[in-house]
Amino acid sequence: MTNLRNLFRTLAWAWVIVIGGLMITPGGIDCIACGPLLTRFMGVISILIGISGLAIGFREQSVSGHW
Repeated sequence: MTNLRNLFRTLAWAWVIVIGGLMITPGGIDCIACGPLLTRFMGVISILIGISGLAIGFREQSVSGHW
């Protein structure tokens, strides 16, 4: 059960990074109300949050032995 939970947690952080990447690419996700500049900014923030979440998770896993 723990391995399945770790898999879903890792996939969730990876999904946040993928969505952030789509937000900063031309022709990706476009927020009509936000405009292109704010959409790209939110994409960069999403990528940073996803990378931070993965890094913290892997660090906790290496310290405690499990996630």
